[in-house]
Order: sequence, then C-alpha cells, then structure tokens
Amino acid sequence: MSENLITALHDERSRAAAAAKAVLEAAADAKRDLTAEENQTVDRAFADMDSKAAQIAAAEKIADAEKSALESRSRFTVAIEAPVKSERATDESELRRIGLTGGRVAFEFEKRDLTKSTGLGNPVGIAAQVNVVAGSVNPFIDARVIDLYTVSTGNNFQFPRVTALGTAAGVAEAGAIGESDGTLSSLSLTPAKYATLIQVTDELVRDAAFDISAMIAEKAGQEVGIAHGAVAAPAVAAAATVGKQGAAVAPVFADLVDLVYSVNQRYRKAPGAGFIMNDTTLGGVRKLLDSQNRPIFEAGNLGGPDTLLGFPVWSGALVDTGDEAISIVFGDLKQIKTLLVGGVEIAVSNEYAFANGLVTYRVQVRGVTGLVQAGAVRSFKGANV
Repeated sequence: MSENLITALHDERSRAAAAAKAVLEAAADAKRDLTAEENQTVDRAFADMDSKAAQIAAAEKIADAEKSALESRSRFTVAIEAPVKSERATDESELRRIGLTGGRVAFEFEKRDLTKSTGLGNPVGIAAQVNVVAGSVNPFIDARVIDLYTVSTGNNFQFPRVTALGTAAGVAEAGAIGESDGTLSSLSLTPAKYATLIQVTDELVRDAAFDISAMIAEKAGQEVGIAHGAVAAPAVAAAATVGKQGAAVAPVFADLVDLVYSVNQRYRKAPGAGFIMNDTTLGGVRKLLDSQNRPIFEAGNLGGPDTLLGFPVWSGALVDTGDEAISIVFGDLKQIKTLLVGGVEIAVSNEYAFANGLVTYRVQVRGVTGLVQAGAVRSFKGANV
C-alpha cells in the first residue's frame, strides 16, 4: 500500500475538518446561528471526515500486512517456497465443509486482532473478523476502549469493587492507630447469548468465488454488536454516578466541562479516560464552541480516535430520548469490563430451509459488560423541558 495514498487521505480529511471549522468560526464571529446551508456544509464535512478515517484505517492495516509479509519472506533464502495456507483460508474451507455436511465449529478469538482495525480482505480468523466488525458499531466490545477478557466458560465472574474508602488520620508518635475499614463488594457478571441466523443458497456454498467468511463476519458482526450494545450501554449508564444534570436534553459546552471535572482526577487522568455518547448527541456536540469560539471537537489524526476536550470520544448506544435520559458517560473507560466466552460458535442446518435450497448458518457469541467502580465513570443526564 503506497504511503502516498495514506498521506493523501490524511490531507483530504484535514481539508474537510478545516472547511467545517471555518464555517463554525465565521458564524461565531458574526454572533449568529448557522444557516440551513451552513449546517448542510458542516454535516457533509463531518461525513467526509468519517469516511476518510475509515479509508485511512483500512489502508494502514493493509500496509502493515504487506510490510510484515515482506519482512517475514526476507528471513529465508530458499529459491522455492511451499505455499502457506492462511488462517482465513482454513476458516473459509471449514465454513464450506460444514455448510455442505452440517455440524458446528467454534472459532477462537485472537486478542491481538481485537486492538486494531482490520480489513475483511486480510487473512485474519473469522472470530477476529466478527469481533472487529462488532467493535466498529459497539465500543463495549472494543479492546481499545474498554477492558476486554476472553474466558473459557460462561460461569458467573466476580470483580472486586470498593464502595466506600476508610478514613486515614494523623497519628502522634507512639499514638494508637484507629481502625477504619472501607466497604468492599463485587461486580457480578454472567455472560448472555447473542445470536443470529444467516442463510445462503446451496449454490453459493459450493461456489469458491463467494466469500462466505467475509459475508458472515460482516452481517453477524454488526447484528451481534448492535444487540450486545443495546444491553451494555444502558447497564453502564445505570451503574455510573450522575456527574452533571443538564437543563435540556442536549448538553452545552459548560455541561461537558462540568462532567469532566466531576470525575476524580485518579480516573480523569487515567490512560483509558474518554467519552462515550450516542450518535445524535455526538452530532450536536461536534458543533459546540468553547469560550474562545473554537470548536471543541477535534478530528483524529493518523488513524487515532476523534477527541473532545482532549479526550477520545466513541459512539455508543446510550439513550437520548425520554425524561432525563442519559446520553453521555465520561471517565476511566477501562473500568468497564467485558467478558467474551470462548469465541464465535457457528452451527449449520441443511434442513431448516430445505424446501428453498438454503443453508442456514447460526452464529452465536456469549458476552456480558459491567462497570466495576461507579465513581470511575460519570454520566450526563439531560432533561426534557
């Protein structure tokens, strides 16, 4: 992958960001709201920025894969190399085999693949593909955002938590030290099942030109990711302490600043500190200006996440409608724990839709998400007025 292409994509994204910034600053200087045409211009610029960010991530992944392949090949001096069957090819042939003969198979997660974006055209395992696609629509299973564990069973897991600290006091020389015990409890997590059915024709299962692995990863990844996110986001929002009560549904600049500083500096300055908010709220926040009439949203550079007030911001399925809905959480997102059990299980039935000549793939993933320390992540609660 040419470095020139990646550089050009970064340049195009920067130009789109500059165009949006110019419109927002012009309106701020004139002390007026954006016109309908200006709103459309800003929205188009933001959409272009998101599109370029996705292209940059895919291009950088492909470039890394090509570089790794060249480095690996350079270590050998043999004139003829035996063909190496990639993990992707193994998964692909296995999916075809069970599609033709029936049965089930479990594909294990590879933790190394969960921490970076990847293109479905690269030779990565089906489990990693499903999880990468799911993570793109659900930050609660993205290891860049939260603390992700892969476990072998679906038994209940306990994470220790401190609900109240003890009290320390100054003690004179040879003085008695008083006892002050904190309060301890635990976060109990029991994985739940998320599943979907995917049907393809007998002909496509037999057709080597059809990429079953990519199709299953794309469809199942999105559906499973959305289903888990719809449960995980409200659970985290409910567990988080309210850090700022808004006067309206949408936050203003001061609300976001208050939310950030409602979090103890131990968590506010943690490496995993950041925002999660729903798309509707994020769309409004991207247009907010600070006290100096500067946009508070910054587009990510070099494939990094977008930032807000200096912290990464991620899109998640938090609720923004209804009375006093919670649409934003902020804090040490690594205090959010997600368990994924085993991997991705794919079972096949040739009889479920036999009359239509369809092969039915059932894709199952088991997982659960919770917040360990309620004070580590705080929420913005809007109010309908």
